[in-house]
Amino acid sequence: MNIAHVLLKNGQLGKISKEQRAGDCEVWRNHLHNPDFARYAEVFRVLGIRVIAADALSDALDRAAGHDGPALVEVITDPDLI
Repeated sequence: MNIAHVLLKNGQLGKISKEQRAGDCEVWRNHLHNPDFARYAEVFRVLGIRVIAADALSDALDRAAGHDGPALVEVITDPDLI
């Protein structure tokens, strides 16, 4: 059975950042120091794929969908695009 998950990672608490920007405030004290989730997935024998460039996303999703087993695609996103 194939189960593929996509994780969007921007390094911030997105909802809080959005509210701070909406109030014309600077984004303050919500930067996260998360692990490399793709590597972490590999520890549990899950295919982990980390995407940094937009042009690599399609191939990563195809690879995850075609994998015989669980997969995690970690997509690094720009926190300023919230």
